[in-house]
Amino acid sequence: MHRFFVDPKCFLGNRITFPTEIAHQIRNVLRLRVGSAILVLDNSGAEFEVLLRQVDRQQVVGEAVAKRPSPNEPAVQLTLYQALMKRDKFEWVLQKGTEIGVSAFVPLVTQRSLVQDVDLKANKQARWHKIITEAAEQSRRGRIPELHPPQTLVQALESHPAQPGLIAWEEEDSLRLRGALVEGERPSHISLFIGPEGGFATEEVEAAQAAGIQAITLGKRILRAETAALVAAALVLYELDQM
Repeated sequence: MHRFFVDPKCFLGNRITFPTEIAHQIRNVLRLRVGSAILVLDNSGAEFEVLLRQVDRQQVVGEAVAKRPSPNEPAVQLTLYQALMKRDKFEWVLQKGTEIGVSAFVPLVTQRSLVQDVDLKANKQARWHKIITEAAEQSRRGRIPELHPPQTLVQALESHPAQPGLIAWEEEDSLRLRGALVEGERPSHISLFIGPEGGFATEEVEAAQAAGIQAITLGKRILRAETAALVAAALVLYELDQM
């Protein structure tokens, strides 16, 4: 069944009037007709079974006939602090991280980031959000992961909430991810910091440790930044029984 995230403002009781882009997809791309059933999500963790009641050039309207909790959201909220990389690699992390189960993304500017001048234009944020939304629909997520504006590592550490945090570092050779997670405990939130191509500078890791973030190793082999992000995210959720 086709799935669509729809702004709650489009709801009026059980009636849903679809925005232009989704209406075009329903009418012209998928060629769905009156009576077709789809799933609609309002980004609250609930999903609605919807029957299409009007499909024409003027508008597409559906009726919600059933509501249930989405079964596909991790109970643990994983925030990925990912250093900026080349555009295609960073966008790949957004897409695949969403599929894996990341709950929020924070783009980071670090000492070795390839992108030092962070472009905060709305079109870049909009593109990233679209990638995340489409990945959430494809992977049957119940929520669209949150996308924060880019920030420096210093800003991220200063505003980091009081929750467990891990930073992957190639110079750490003893503490593995499993060892950093307390056996038998499942935090409600956890943060994961992944560096750019070239990794974090030593002083950056030391600053993270001073803020209570644990440095971990991802194994004997050196991983590319985009590989490290997805391996680490998957391992965190797996160890917490959330894959």
